[in-house]
Amino acid sequence: MTQRELEDLTVEDCYALVAGQQVGRLVYLDDLGPLAVPVNYVLAGKDVIFRSEANAHLAAATQPFVSFEVDHVSQDDHSGWSVLLRGKLEMVDIDDAAALIHSMEGAVPAPWAAAVHNTWLRLVPSIVTGRRLGQTRVLPVF
Repeated sequence: MTQRELEDLTVEDCYALVAGQQVGRLVYLDDLGPLAVPVNYVLAGKDVIFRSEANAHLAAATQPFVSFEVDHVSQDDHSGWSVLLRGKLEMVDIDDAAALIHSMEGAVPAPWAAAVHNTWLRLVPSIVTGRRLGQTRVLPVF
């Protein structure tokens, strides 16, 4: 039986992988407990930027700490990686949106779901961790 070793990623590797994706999950607590919401995003420097419907994720913006998870898994060769960014989520003032757009690495995040997504949110990470499935190893069969 073979399994893959888990390799810790550097912060630089984590950002490089996150920059190559478009969808991640915002994780926070709501009235019912932990909630993971998929959102499409873009990086602006080290910050994660996404748009939301008014009031949709305001509970997350009031919390002292939230998480944002991005991953990729290949069913074909059982490879993959996962990055977790933890930090403070803040609403972006509409007056700051133009400067924010110019600092983005890639296209402005265009929400996929139908609605008016006029609330801009920024996750400012303070902790960035990631792991990748690395080399395979053979395990003894008992």
